[in-house]
Amino acid sequence: MLAASVAVLSVMVAADTGEAQDRAALVRLLDDTGRDFRIRVQAAFAMGGTHDAMFVAPLSRALIDSNPAIRAAAAASLGRLGDRTSLAALRRATHDSSAAVRLQAERAVHTVEAGNTAAPASAAAPQLAVAAGIGAYPTITTMPTVEAVQWSQARYVVVVGEMNNRSGFAGDELAQKLRSEVERNLRLVRGAAVFTTLDANAEREVRRRHLPRVRFDGNIARVERRARASEVSVRCEVSLMLLDDPSRNMRGALNGAATGVDAPRGVRSDQERRLAEQALEGAVRGAMRQAPAALAAVAH
Repeated sequence: MLAASVAVLSVMVAADTGEAQDRAALVRLLDDTGRDFRIRVQAAFAMGGTHDAMFVAPLSRALIDSNPAIRAAAAASLGRLGDRTSLAALRRATHDSSAAVRLQAERAVHTVEAGNTAAPASAAAPQLAVAAGIGAYPTITTMPTVEAVQWSQARYVVVVGEMNNRSGFAGDELAQKLRSEVERNLRLVRGAAVFTTLDANAEREVRRRHLPRVRFDGNIARVERRARASEVSVRCEVSLMLLDDPSRNMRGALNGAATGVDAPRGVRSDQERRLAEQALEGAVRGAMRQAPAALAAVAH
């Protein structure tokens, strides 16, 4: 049970006297093995969004964490940081026992070696918010600042809400993958200003511009695994609910399904996890094809 009070800590990674403490706060969250793993996952993702090389060491340590979700998040963030000193640790992680970790580590190695990071290490860091709330697990989200959002082009504000795995397969790892895929696809929708949570400045912009505000909640409804002599297949079904925010009145549902297929190879359980992730990516893409029309209907 969370504490009865709400603790909110705003962390700005900037060149001021509090910078060292702010950085240390994120590192402590990631290193705290007794804390809810979902907070630690989000701390790892937040580090990747800073483009700050000082986070390479703690993220590299996290590659040997006991929780595969932490290891996968650390690998993904090291890829975003793009620091070549992380390559040795990332290459070791490509042999991880978890297929999800191996996949993220392989992608990160490729990204770092190719120098295809999203921004150089000297780029200005985004705002990070660390929050603990009542009745839901705390989250740490890397969110667009008001300056980063092209408000003049925004037609609606979209909040990425709860993402759950109801399938019974791969648990929170696959749920986290669902979240990242939904957010990534939403950011491709023209006119959508996408947030995981809105800060006070964003709230003011929404009110000033009279923008419709909606929320996407999602579920992995089913994961079906089949194995034959010639192939292994995993089918994934997802359901995304479009809700008014914050009232949560349902405005529509988007559904998608896809199947990942491969010849039998390696450890069956690892192959099934890898195929499940591939199928999930396809299922989310299929569902999100309906998003522009659904959002346009809400906006009118």
